[in-house]
Amino acid sequence: MEQLLDVRDLKINFYTYRGVVKALEGVQFSIKQGESVGLVGETGCGKSVTARAIMGFVEPPGRIESGEIFLENDNLLAFSEREMRRIRGRKISFIFQEPKKALDPTATVGAQLMEAATVARGVDREAARALALETLGQVGLGDAARVMDSYSFELSGGMAQRVMIAMGMVGGSRLMIADEPTSALDVSIQAQILRLLRDIRKTQNSALLLITHDLGVAAENCDRIIVMYAGRIVESGPVREIFRDPAHPYTVKLLNALPAPGKTRLEAIPGMVPDLVDPPAGCRFSNRCDRASEGCSQLPPLTDVGPGHQVACIHPMREPASAVG
Repeated sequence: MEQLLDVRDLKINFYTYRGVVKALEGVQFSIKQGESVGLVGETGCGKSVTARAIMGFVEPPGRIESGEIFLENDNLLAFSEREMRRIRGRKISFIFQEPKKALDPTATVGAQLMEAATVARGVDREAARALALETLGQVGLGDAARVMDSYSFELSGGMAQRVMIAMGMVGGSRLMIADEPTSALDVSIQAQILRLLRDIRKTQNSALLLITHDLGVAAENCDRIIVMYAGRIVESGPVREIFRDPAHPYTVKLLNALPAPGKTRLEAIPGMVPDLVDPPAGCRFSNRCDRASEGCSQLPPLTDVGPGHQVACIHPMREPASAVG
């Protein structure tokens, strides 16, 4: 598979009254065409900030200090806002966590879908309407004509999320970024939405970046998992490899906190996430880690511990193979 997205050494700060929040420090990863990648971690670890940087949504007090984000051969961080508007919807689409807040309450669903189709594909009004109706049918909204004439406040949560997915599809985007797309939905609707995303990815050969705090959701819907902690990537690798043989102590603790048959008590991770205004030097998980030592005051490099499996830890749960940077 060809490489579609390449995030390189991304650093983002937020300038607040308390001081400079070091939200992302040296984040780098890639996604191939047709691949599904899960970005997981606790609330506040930098998952959504990473996604918003890819979309060009980082605004004051946030600032991208350094790094590059390549979509195919284009560095998105070098694009103007006008150029990014031509990319959004056409090459990258964003599925928001709360779809009803993302949709315009003053315009019908049809008007918004048709506008997205017109901007992304350059079609006329008649073709845009036909494409919008077809796409609504593809996302499981059977009475597409009625939905076209509806406003967002007239839709259920599940319907609104399907409309958001249709917005991403109508432009033919190659990369869909889904930011906690099922967190506001009940369990049965969650399963339907996730199944829909899997089907769309296979049908359109599009890539998916799924942002979630739920490792179970990532396991069922992703090819690879990237684990973030306090603004840094601590581990990444194939889903089966991460679940079968995790290497970072944080990943191990996250997996131990998952419910399982026969487990009567879930393991909690002691301590608190560090304050990113004044984070610890070196490994940011060191203040909560059972394996921490004096050497953890130095920033650990990403190290290969298996095929496509990397960890940033000087005391990994697995024997390292070689340093990668």
